[in-house]
Amino acid sequence: MTSNESKARTGTGGGQWQTAIQIPVVERSSGEITNSSSKLAQKEWVGFLICPRCAATLTHEQNKLLCQGCSKEWPISDGIPAFVEGFPYWGEFPLDQMLELTSLIQKEYWKRVLLDSQAPSVLKASGMILNLERANWHRMADLSPHSRVLDLGAGMGTISHALAHRFREVIALEPVLERVEFMRRRFAQEGLTNVKILRASVWSIPFPPESFDLVVLNSVLEWLPTGTDGDPELLQQEALNKAFQLLRPGGYLYLGTDNRLSWDNFTGVTDARSGLPYVTILPRPLAHWYAKRKGRTQGYRNYVYSFRGYRKLLKRAGFTRIEFYLAIPSQELPRFYLPLENNVFSYYSANFDPVRSGRLAKAAHWLLNRLGLLKYLQKSFAIFARKEL
Repeated sequence: MTSNESKARTGTGGGQWQTAIQIPVVERSSGEITNSSSKLAQKEWVGFLICPRCAATLTHEQNKLLCQGCSKEWPISDGIPAFVEGFPYWGEFPLDQMLELTSLIQKEYWKRVLLDSQAPSVLKASGMILNLERANWHRMADLSPHSRVLDLGAGMGTISHALAHRFREVIALEPVLERVEFMRRRFAQEGLTNVKILRASVWSIPFPPESFDLVVLNSVLEWLPTGTDGDPELLQQEALNKAFQLLRPGGYLYLGTDNRLSWDNFTGVTDARSGLPYVTILPRPLAHWYAKRKGRTQGYRNYVYSFRGYRKLLKRAGFTRIEFYLAIPSQELPRFYLPLENNVFSYYSANFDPVRSGRLAKAAHWLLNRLGLLKYLQKSFAIFARKEL
């Protein structure tokens, strides 16, 4: 946590976090925020890259990287190599609001811009964008401060920002140009010279095998099949296979994701990805048909899994040491991480879990906990999968 940022927990039933910000006075000789030290570091960093098409080495020539194998050219803009072309915008708020934000933070402090916004979508997302405690899970990984980290689908940079305070080098990989621009200014203003941004997708990762000690997929795996042809489960499996290959022996994959069998999904709560109730718990073919009937032209593609489902995918990828934690209340805004495979959850449920309203709900809650099943019905998982030495 930065010195100018403190967290205050609300007393609401949702148990969410608010961020209390002290805005520093930032004096600059010009309106445009520059990041010359980061650009200098980028020149050293590109020596680690390979061509994502043919895996040949790349050479740095002015504002581009040139593949020595297939002769493909990859542009560099503001010190950031780009390995995607024409990637569509996706984000927490509409494109016009995102463009306004990135324009404002050229001259103003990025936190102030978020907190001063009057747009409801920006106000709603600001809590997650500001909250560095979303990456508190890193304390459970047995990793050296000198570790090298890859944050896949870094989004607005929150996880990369937090991890930069602990680890020597963090690579923030993100395909959406507007998010890349936001991160570039965010990290420059925070003086985080050990975070390097790369514009690429999971399908165009330009690093050789065994390059990282930690690979992060936080709220990313379920979104990967969107806009990509192919079977969703096979695409997600391919991403996990890539993560395994990128890890050095002894390295960790962190997977923050939702539970297919969450209690909420059985009670008709709308799925945040598809906008439909019950879709996650239906058999996949039926879920696909249901989503198309409701106007989703691609059907249902944002697959999430149960405890057993995630374990199966990770074992297929090559991981043998897999640890599951419950992220409570959710992996987007976590307050607790409880190990799944012991009796800690029973204690938590008896003493901290909110009492369900309604006689039937209370009875079901008591019975499921008594049978040891309630912990498998929580909203989110925080999963560590380690590559054997």
